[in-house]
This record gives sequence, structure tokens and C-alpha cells, in this order.
Amino acid sequence: MRHWIHGPLGRLHGQLAHDEETNVVFFRGMSLDTLTRGLLGLRRRPLAYGKGADWGLVMHDMLGWDAGDTDSTDYEKVCPPGGELAVFITEPCGAKAHGPWFSYYRDGHLHTALSFEAPDDRVGEDPDLLLPALVAAGLVGPHARDAAEDFEERIVRAITEALSLPELELP
Repeated sequence: MRHWIHGPLGRLHGQLAHDEETNVVFFRGMSLDTLTRGLLGLRRRPLAYGKGADWGLVMHDMLGWDAGDTDSTDYEKVCPPGGELAVFITEPCGAKAHGPWFSYYRDGHLHTALSFEAPDDRVGEDPDLLLPALVAAGLVGPHARDAAEDFEERIVRAITEALSLPELELP
């Protein structure tokens, strides 16, 4: 079975009733209601959610529901003080076959972000936040291993472990 990061989640797993690209958002330090209202305010339809002991989870359509709304979701607007978001964009541009993207927000600010195509090229207020985990996983740095079939899954695993995110298990 292919790992969930290979998206699109709706078509791969059938439990989401849509055919659009799906963003996976882990959240903490805010209520599900706060995040849901924020996403709806940005015209992003929440599709599935779950709440764990520490982190919660929301999956939502990457694109807005208005025709032609292809802008990126502005997560800084939905991440209040004290809140954290760990966002996986599984298909940032399916038509152009770009790889997934990860962003981590805290207190309404982007702390670190990276493309799965170039994990050594990070951005944000603290771009090296995940660097130790990426180096330990052999994804960046002088001892980085060649990109293998499981490269994207290893990035997800390194991020998940570094931020103590729950495992996303889909049927």
C-alpha cells in the first residue's frame, strides 16, 4: 500500500467524498472549532477530523470552493497565539507533478517549511528547526542517502517524530 503522503487522499482511501487535493493539518493549542471556523473563513472545506490526546487532525480541500480560487491557504490567519499547526500539502500541484510540501506554524507565524523535493532548502523564522531530525534520517547533510522510493515517507517519519505528531492511519 502506498503511504498517505502520496495523495490524493480522497481518491486513495475512498472515505472522503471528493476528488480534490487534500491538505493534512495537525493542530494543538486551539480548539477544533477555532480551526474549522478559520478554514471556512478562508473558503476551505474541512473534510475529516480527529482529536488525539495532544494533537488533533483536520483534512481539508487544498483549493477554495470559489471557482478559480487556487491560492495557497493562509495558515497564519488561522493559527492563534498559543496555537500550532503542522501542515502537509500532499499535492501542491498535481498537474505539474510537484512533490509534497510541509509547513509548521506557531503563534500565527511560519516557523519552518520545506518542499519534499528539496528538504535541504528550508524557509521560515526558524528554518533549521527540523534539521537535526532530517540529518539523522539521512535526508540532508553530508551523509544524505540517495533519494529512494521511500524518500517522502522518510521525510514524514522524521517530521512526525521530531514534532511528536500522531501516526495518521487511514484504512
